[in-house]
Amino acid sequence: MRPRRAALAGLGASMLVLAACSAGSLPDDIEFADALPGAALRGAVAEKVTAVGVSDGDLWPSCWSDDDALYTANGDGAGFGNEFFDIAVNRVTGSPTDENGLEGEFLAGGDAVGQVWSGEGFTRKPTGMLCADGTLYLAVQDLRLDFNEAPAATIARSDDHGKTWAWDESAPMFDDGLFTTVWFADYGQENEHAPEPGFAYAYGLDGNWRDSFDDSVADPTELFLARVPLDAVTDAAAWEFYAGEPGDSEPTWTDDITDKHPVLVDERLQHPGDGAVESGETVGARNLSVISQGGVTYLPKLERYVYTSWTELTFEFYESPTPWGPWTLFLSEDFGPYPWTDERFGGYGTTIPSKFLSDDNRSMWVQSNVCPCAPAGMSSYWLGLRPLHLEPVS
Repeated sequence: MRPRRAALAGLGASMLVLAACSAGSLPDDIEFADALPGAALRGAVAEKVTAVGVSDGDLWPSCWSDDDALYTANGDGAGFGNEFFDIAVNRVTGSPTDENGLEGEFLAGGDAVGQVWSGEGFTRKPTGMLCADGTLYLAVQDLRLDFNEAPAATIARSDDHGKTWAWDESAPMFDDGLFTTVWFADYGQENEHAPEPGFAYAYGLDGNWRDSFDDSVADPTELFLARVPLDAVTDAAAWEFYAGEPGDSEPTWTDDITDKHPVLVDERLQHPGDGAVESGETVGARNLSVISQGGVTYLPKLERYVYTSWTELTFEFYESPTPWGPWTLFLSEDFGPYPWTDERFGGYGTTIPSKFLSDDNRSMWVQSNVCPCAPAGMSSYWLGLRPLHLEPVS
């Protein structure tokens, strides 16, 4: 997640190079993982990124707008432009299954997109995007430079498809580390499959965006849910937070953020170890918590939600019949300790853009990144997609 320039980032509009089978049909030789206890789905995810964007940056939360374009934001890079920003917004057209692939265009970056609330030692990160009623929304987080604290976040709005952005500059919408890693549920083009017309649903984490490698803040082990009317997305007072139990027959909401209840709790640790931890450590490969900044995508044909999470070394994918659960782990893909190779590697910031779902919603594309700042032996620091295939458990 540190500043890095791609050799070809100087292209204002860049093609994605494809080397993948279409996610619109299941390969004949696909091998699904064994069904995990209680899961309604099982999955098979590619061992590497197979659709690579000639771009620069990481994270890439996205949404599908009324002009049929995918809007996506990157951190620490030029995006599809030629100038480095800590945060940038881009417009992408086409599809990874098209003969001509995808084409990207830089729209805005840096101070034109958001501000830092927490002073020196912090930077801006994109964590989520929403497209609805022709308007774009971008969740922007303050993240400490060593990636180990996320104390504040706000949401910016664009009414001209990402060219200009506005937000309340007087105070962040979320602070004190509460619900400060925010991403919106992806309900398809223009939020079309949302369960409540006129509302957006969003997920959030407290404290940090993933495992705090030096334990300077608590590792996130709980996933929270909120909803907000579409005409008030940037008004913190209009947000309501889930306050029931996971999987309740009917949701319970509160306008008090301190009364929110998690919809998923998972305290598992991957790759346990006893190595010493140094203050400010930015990379870790032991005792990795599994709840991280990712994405939640609704699959209307399967009537299922998929939450794509990760640790530094694994993908952790969950499914649920409702936004508030019960969430069940259905795929845990371990890519092993570093170093990785270009033939098999995981990544962070996992999301599934709904624009690229197959017609039956059983094939899709997962975006993830590997930072050159990590001792992974390789990097994947661009808009990078890999196929994910799902099969209902009978």
